[in-house]
Amino acid sequence: MDTHDTMDLSYRGKEAPYVNLVIAFDLGTTHLKWIAIDPASGRRVLDGQIAAGTVTRGIRSEQNPQAIWSQVQTVLEQASQSARISRISFSAAMHSFLVVTPEGEPVTRSWTWIDKRSLATAKSLRLDKLSSLLRKDTGVPVHAMSPLVKWLYIRQAMGQCRPVTLKDYLVFRLTGQWVTDYSTAATTGFLGVDGVWLPRALELSGLRVDQLPTLHDMAWTLPASEYDGEVVLGANDAACAHLHLKIPQDGSIGVLAMGTSGALRTTWQHPTDNEELFSYMLGPTRGHLVGSAFSNVGNILVWLAGVFSMDIDAVIAEGIGAIRRRDALPLALPYWFGERSPWWRDDLSGAWLNIAPQHGRAQLIGSALLSMTASFWHGLKALEHIGAPLTELRGGSGLLENSSLAQWMADALGHDLVLHDSEDASLLGALNLAGGYPQEPVGPRAHYAPHDGSLQSLLEDTWHRIDETINESHR
Repeated sequence: MDTHDTMDLSYRGKEAPYVNLVIAFDLGTTHLKWIAIDPASGRRVLDGQIAAGTVTRGIRSEQNPQAIWSQVQTVLEQASQSARISRISFSAAMHSFLVVTPEGEPVTRSWTWIDKRSLATAKSLRLDKLSSLLRKDTGVPVHAMSPLVKWLYIRQAMGQCRPVTLKDYLVFRLTGQWVTDYSTAATTGFLGVDGVWLPRALELSGLRVDQLPTLHDMAWTLPASEYDGEVVLGANDAACAHLHLKIPQDGSIGVLAMGTSGALRTTWQHPTDNEELFSYMLGPTRGHLVGSAFSNVGNILVWLAGVFSMDIDAVIAEGIGAIRRRDALPLALPYWFGERSPWWRDDLSGAWLNIAPQHGRAQLIGSALLSMTASFWHGLKALEHIGAPLTELRGGSGLLENSSLAQWMADALGHDLVLHDSEDASLLGALNLAGGYPQEPVGPRAHYAPHDGSLQSLLEDTWHRIDETINESHR
C-alpha cells in the first residue's frame, strides 16, 4: 500500500484547528487519490493515494467497487476526526462499468475502459450501419471501452439489473440517490450529444430512462446521508482537468495527457462529427470535450523497461537519443494494448517491422517512442481539421514530469507546452468544484517552447507509414 498523508489528523473537539473540510477523490484505474482542504485558510490538511486494486488478467480489467467504497469511508472517517466534512467531490476515470441490482448491490466488479470482454460485440456493431449513427448521436466511438457495448455483451444474464459507473455507485452509497453528471454520462454511450438519454441507445440496450441516473451539472450538490455535509457530483477526470486548467471553449488551448494511457483534447463549443475523435458533452453551457485517446503510452514504456531491464527515465532518454540522432529505425506499430484513436479498434496488436541487423535496443525503443508520438501528432492534426485554433498545450503531472520527454513533445508537436501543477489536475479540478481550492491554476511552473522544427516531416512520414500498414491489414 502506497498511502501517504501530509499531517497527522489527531485533533479532537474544541482543540481542532479546522471547522470545515472539503475533500476530493480521484477514482483512477491505477490509483485512488484524495485531498482535503480547509477552505477558510486554503491549507491542505490531508492527502494520499492507494493502489486502486485493478486486476488485469488477459482481456479482463476490473476493480472491486466495495473495496474502493471501503477505502473512501476510511479516508472520510479519518478526516471527520478533526473537523466537519462540509463537501465531498469526485473525479473519475472514463468508461467505468458495473452492474447493480435494483437495490443498488453490485453483481459485477467495476470494469475499466481497458476491459476487452465485449470485443466481439464491438466488432459486430462496427459492421452494422448503426455503429456510425451511435457514434454521431453520442460522440462515443463503438469500442470495447464503451459501457453501452459492455452492457450489450452482458445484458442477457442481468435480468432487472442495470449498468452504472463507479462514481455513480459511490455517490449512491453516500446519498442513497442515483444521480450522475453530464460529463460522466456522456462517456457511457447512452447519452445523446444534446444532453438527453438517447432513445436509440435505450431501445438497443433494453433499458428505460428510469433505470438510468438522473442528470445534473457537475457542480450539483445533494446531502450526504452519513455526514453533515454535501456531496458534489464531480465529473470525469478529463473534465475536471480542463476545469482546473481553465481551458476555454474556443479550442485555443489543448491538454496533453501522458500517463498509463494518453490523450490530446480541447474544449469546443459544440459536438464534432469527426469519426476519429471522441466528443463528450460537459453539460449545458459548458461545451464539449473533443479529442483523441491513446491506449499505448506509459504502459508501453513500462513494458519496454521490463524487457530491457531499465527504468522508465532511461528508456525515454535512450529512445529520444536515437530519434534525435536520426538513427535508421524500424517501424513500430505501438498497439500492444489495442488502440482507440484514430482507429477505435480494440483488436489491434503491436509489432516491429523492417528490423535489420543494425537495429539494437536504442533503435527498437526509439521507433516505439516515435510511433507513439506520431499518434499524438495525428491527433493534433485532427483537432486542427475541425477548426480548433490551438495555440498552446497544457499539461500536468505524469510522464511530462520528465523534462526530456516534455521538450520532445513540444518539438514533435510544434507547440508551446506549459505545465502547471505538479499534481493531478483532475483531482484539483474536483476540489475546485467543491470550493476547496483557488479557481486559477497555480503556475505555470515550466514552459517548453519547440526548438526543432525538422521533426515535423519525420512524424508525418512515420504516421503515413503506420496508416498505410494498418489500412492494408484491414482490407
